[in-house]
Amino acid sequence: MRATPAALPPLAMAKQMADFHKHLGMISGVLAIAALALAPGKAKAQTTASQAGAGRAEVVGPLTLQPVLDLRFGRFYRPSGNGSLTITPNGTVTGNGSLSQEVTTPQEVNGRGPASFIVLGDASRVFRVSLPSRIDITNGTATMRVTNFTSNVPARGITLNANGRFDLSIGARLQAFANQAPGAYSGRFPVTVTYD
Repeated sequence: MRATPAALPPLAMAKQMADFHKHLGMISGVLAIAALALAPGKAKAQTTASQAGAGRAEVVGPLTLQPVLDLRFGRFYRPSGNGSLTITPNGTVTGNGSLSQEVTTPQEVNGRGPASFIVLGDASRVFRVSLPSRIDITNGTATMRVTNFTSNVPARGITLNANGRFDLSIGARLQAFANQAPGAYSGRFPVTVTYD
């Protein structure tokens, strides 16, 4: 048989209940302190900010010129007076003065025409051309003057195609003098191409 616990006297029971409430109050107090310790602090206003910046660079390929044909004024008869031959970048030839009739003088193949170059560089980039105002060509003893250099690139520049190429043509005017000494005349002229 199981023993039945004896009933506590009322005074002892009251004391036991008082002790229980006292301990319960202590536990509640400890839990309250712990809860206060774990509560988040007051939020601070944001005083700094950061963001990543980007750095960029572009390396542009150099412009190059490949000569194809020289500037060719061709053959003409010794003039009796001063005259000139003009060749445009598209190959049109005109004559003035004593050379006005020399436009139709027969020439060898490719014997007369503008200078041509291949310009290579960065695709779709704009470039400009700089040409001299004049040069002299010589046969070793006599000279003739070349002026009015022009090209098929406008002053504002022109754009390389999607392959980075442009076919450059250059014309000019040759000035000959009366009784110009016979011979093969030649000279060089600078051509400069620069990115815009």
